Amino acid sequence: MGELDEAIEQFERIQELTLGRLNYGDIYAKSYYMLGQIFEQKGWHGKALESYEKFLFLWKDADPGIADVEDARERLAGLQN
Repeated sequence: MGELDEAIEQFERIQELTLGRLNYGDIYAKSYYMLGQIFEQKGWHGKALESYEKFLFLWKDADPGIADVEDARERLAGLQN
């Protein structure tokens, strides 16, 4: 909806939560993917790189073929070039 700064704030709050990481680790990990997309839209490529790298680190053992993981890999490769 175009509220990128508010979205950044909300996703960073998710990352600060410690209690729910065990049961809701997927939401925690996906917050890095979402932040990567937002940072990319804002032109903050360094922050986008960091977010995608963290997301991929957290999901390094994920089942193959997960769309978000594949997309993050492609976006990361594009930012690194």
